[in-house]
Amino acid sequence: MTIININSEDINAIYKQNIKKLFFTGCSLDSRDLKKGNIFFAYKGKNNNGNNFISHAKKNGAILAIVEKKDLKVKIPQILVNNSHLALIRLATFSRLKSNAKIIAITGSVGKTSTKDSLAHVLSKEKNIFSARKSFNNIFGVPLEILNMPKNTKLGIFELGMNHKNELTRLVKILKPNIGVILNVSYVHGGNFDNLKDIAIAKAEIINDEFPIETIILNKDSSYFKFINDKAKKNKIKNILTYSKNMKASLTLKNNNLTNNKQSIEIKLHEGKTIKYKINSINDFLIGNSLAVMACIQAVGFNSKLIKNLRTLELTPGRGNIIKSIIFNKNIELHDHSYNSSPISLFASLDAFLKSSKKKNLIIVGDMNELGKKSDYYHVKVLNFLKKNKDDSHLMIGKIFYKYKKKFTSKKISFYKDVNQLNEELIQHLKNNNRIFIKGSNSLNLQRLVNYLNIKSTK
Repeated sequence: MTIININSEDINAIYKQNIKKLFFTGCSLDSRDLKKGNIFFAYKGKNNNGNNFISHAKKNGAILAIVEKKDLKVKIPQILVNNSHLALIRLATFSRLKSNAKIIAITGSVGKTSTKDSLAHVLSKEKNIFSARKSFNNIFGVPLEILNMPKNTKLGIFELGMNHKNELTRLVKILKPNIGVILNVSYVHGGNFDNLKDIAIAKAEIINDEFPIETIILNKDSSYFKFINDKAKKNKIKNILTYSKNMKASLTLKNNNLTNNKQSIEIKLHEGKTIKYKINSINDFLIGNSLAVMACIQAVGFNSKLIKNLRTLELTPGRGNIIKSIIFNKNIELHDHSYNSSPISLFASLDAFLKSSKKKNLIIVGDMNELGKKSDYYHVKVLNFLKKNKDDSHLMIGKIFYKYKKKFTSKKISFYKDVNQLNEELIQHLKNNNRIFIKGSNSLNLQRLVNYLNIKSTK
């Protein structure tokens, strides 16, 4: 049984309770996700009130509930608080202070989850390694995962997300990372920022005077590298590791070759040695992420050869994984990037996709949300790019792209308001040996399109 840092003695001390001796196995805000021995935080959200699910939480294994309204019919300890979210943060902060784990915090405009998952996979056979689930990277997810981190954890791997100023500062205050990673700075969640520099300033909040990190890992190819690097030096961070695909850095890409949807990579380490490894992806963007993984391995003092474990990594669904199947009696190779989209990730993944094969392609691109005043600029840029790609067929999905239906008239470009409309006509666009590329923002739910293709397939 996994035991976390927080126990009943801590609860009694913090909340002046007299709960009998208990050891906890984790926590959740969702009564459906609870496991035996968990703490349930009954949070009142916009759509659901967790205080109505205390009984359900007990049935699913909760042995303590932090609530804003008690349910006296449920016979488990319940601690009444004014705000269960603030209570979650308070306990997570206390738990982090009790922990001796070294913490890696990964941030950046794109690639946080895939980099976190890659690092966790590479270190999966090492003892006492914890990696936060899915994309638990905000002011709810980070505290939850701190509390779900086992007591004996030696290394914790987290990702930090943000779409507003000062969000990272707040997360760093709770998590107190030892090692920080900034993957990139690009126009994602741009609607909440005036320009790219403001995004860089927000990402650089991981470098914090009040809660200093020991090591910062920076992408030398990224926008505003110099600005962030200068801040790191000014804050007298002990170790600054850099990586680059194009320039001299602590870790530098020396060579890469693409064969059979896999890349063979060779990098030069800062001590002058070279190391070779493979990744199961054609996406050039993931090369940089793998360099960040290598930098993390070195920062925590593990053997550099662990990077070779990337050859067995299966990409997280929706982040570039390749699905081969037969749909409507046609051979299909689906490149699934449906999880989310931004200008930098779209162009990088699309460029790699087009370079990897000369076969006929079906390219499905959905709206990119949260781009603010730059939204029209980037969507038109995508359309102009695809208009020049005359060999392939292109399906554009979403209200933003749909605005340009009359302006971009072409037999090779079709426009759809939503996934439902496209699903009805998809069969018309499929050809034998079709390679399909899918990418768009989460709100479009392009995963439904992927699911539709899987349902129709005969594997």
